[in-house]
Amino acid sequence: MEFLNYFGGVFEPLSLLLLIGGTIGGLILGATPGLSPTMAVALLIPFTFQLAPTQGLILLGAAYTSTVAGGAVSAILLKIPGAPANIATALDGHAMATRGEGARALQLSFLASGVGGVIGVLLLIFLTPMLSRWALAFGPSHLFWLAILGVTVIGSLDSNSFVKGLLSGCIGLWLSMIGYDDIQGAQRFIFADALTGGVNIIAALIGLFAIPQVLDMFAKGRKKTAVQQVNVPRYAIGDSLRELVRSWRALSIGTVVGSIVGLIPGVGGQIAGLVAYDQSKKFSPDKDKFGTGHAEGVIAAESANNAMVGPSLVPLLTLSIPGSPTAAVLLGGLLIHGIFPGSDLFDNHPEVAWTFINSMLIGQLLMVVFGIYTAVWAARIARAPVPLLAAAVLILSIFGSYSIQQSMGDVLVMFVLGIGMFFLVRFGFSAAPLVLGLILGPIAEANFIQGSMIATAMEIPYGYFFGGALNIFLVALVIASVAYSFVANRKATAAAAPAGAAPIIQHRISSALILGTAAAVTWLSFTQEPAEAFLFPRLIAVFFIGFAVWNFYRATTGRARVGDGVLGTMFINMLPGLLLSAVLVFFAAKAFGFYASSTVGFFLLYSFYDPSKLTDLNAWFRRALVTVCFMAIMYGLFSILLQVQTPRGMFL
Repeated sequence: MEFLNYFGGVFEPLSLLLLIGGTIGGLILGATPGLSPTMAVALLIPFTFQLAPTQGLILLGAAYTSTVAGGAVSAILLKIPGAPANIATALDGHAMATRGEGARALQLSFLASGVGGVIGVLLLIFLTPMLSRWALAFGPSHLFWLAILGVTVIGSLDSNSFVKGLLSGCIGLWLSMIGYDDIQGAQRFIFADALTGGVNIIAALIGLFAIPQVLDMFAKGRKKTAVQQVNVPRYAIGDSLRELVRSWRALSIGTVVGSIVGLIPGVGGQIAGLVAYDQSKKFSPDKDKFGTGHAEGVIAAESANNAMVGPSLVPLLTLSIPGSPTAAVLLGGLLIHGIFPGSDLFDNHPEVAWTFINSMLIGQLLMVVFGIYTAVWAARIARAPVPLLAAAVLILSIFGSYSIQQSMGDVLVMFVLGIGMFFLVRFGFSAAPLVLGLILGPIAEANFIQGSMIATAMEIPYGYFFGGALNIFLVALVIASVAYSFVANRKATAAAAPAGAAPIIQHRISSALILGTAAAVTWLSFTQEPAEAFLFPRLIAVFFIGFAVWNFYRATTGRARVGDGVLGTMFINMLPGLLLSAVLVFFAAKAFGFYASSTVGFFLLYSFYDPSKLTDLNAWFRRALVTVCFMAIMYGLFSILLQVQTPRGMFL
């Protein structure tokens, strides 16, 4: 109970002020697409130089916990996950928002985050010594099977088709192989300079989730959406609490999964949220409701990604091994102040370690209070006029992608992936499996290569990956996950109504294009050298083309379930927005600067969304005023976050 002796340090005036400021700032940063918890904590480190070690860690810890929860705001309201950890939240949260239940979804997400976060920190307090020894039990073979277990989740994440879910995952796995090989240093699938460093996960996340939303808004033209026709009711906090209690199964699964995944070094909250979502769906009696706006999906995902925070610090504080990318940045914050994590941290610097942990416990409670207080007001974003919302989301996506590395290459990657995903969605594919494959690819490959090297050195090529109780247990989980997903999807497919003739024809064309892409990827993988650098890509290519053939066969025999599959006049409504975006970002930016071109682009997108009002001078004036206000806020926010010393940094 030693931690109780250091609770007073959290409530010192400056420490408490930093805790409140970090929590509020983290919620804002988390809700901004492109600003992950890792980036938020990294940007705040320079502000801790003049602070005492304890106070600096309080600021960083508060930002860490609240940024993870804040990402649910944009995931629910705009279907743009604020961070990879909020991918699963968008699956049901946005569907709730489109029904006018955005406030309810936000309240449930913050409450679930608070419960999961508090339990995760309590595990950090009471079980640190035992959990640190358990974390060391995971070697490369175990982490490889854990990544494969995450891949098997892909099949059930896509509610339309088991095959399409796995096919989407293979596309994501292949995209993760683009760039330089970590072992050989060889180039792999680098088709453009923007791909030299690989596909940035944040840019991909924004593109795959945000751009299809924007294009869908433009494709519908002036048609009013259901969001504008529904009154957003105010949900009492008591109602949300009672619903949280009724959803105890999803809350428990999310908390347990998040705590376990957070403990394993290098895995991350994005996997915790998706695995918890998948397991909650499998154990729920209402599994058919998942993906349609089911509250349990939001609760499971958000309780998991915040329950991960506390345990992810166990290997950091006791073994100097970061459990997540954000924990690695926190390690830098400790080292800057001359504090070296390890087994003797709690003996040499107990006031720093325990005050920091206690502040995270209090920070979880503050995050819930501030999050719930703003939930009703934030939900009003979903009722904004569609033209304004479409233009704002697109420009915000551009800002978020550009801010990652201040590179137009990331913006290009975002647009290409987003446009491709727009068409894939029309034929029953989902963005979530693709993103999960993109995240798991590097983890699976790195541990596969390391495990293979160890197995070769020990002269047990198969025994290393299949020997031992933990390996056997994980392999059994992989087999069980695949079998369950396959059987469940077969039942859902049998109960589904057959699609019309026109979508089937278009679906066959799309399946043929995907098969051709898979064949090209396979050919490239087996013709490139050195062979050692393409070992894992070749393995992926085999599965990629296998699932593509399976998908094509189902399409030609009429057995496939398809999406709406209707493109028709969408091209006509969508074309002006696409052309304006392309001309604006890739041509005007070179002549006028990034910020100036974004401002003009926002105004044009906002104006041309409804061509019937182009001659209305009052409408032009109102739109110009909205443009100036919105872009001034965006410029100010990102200038601070990017630590731009002069406006020239954004203009040119």
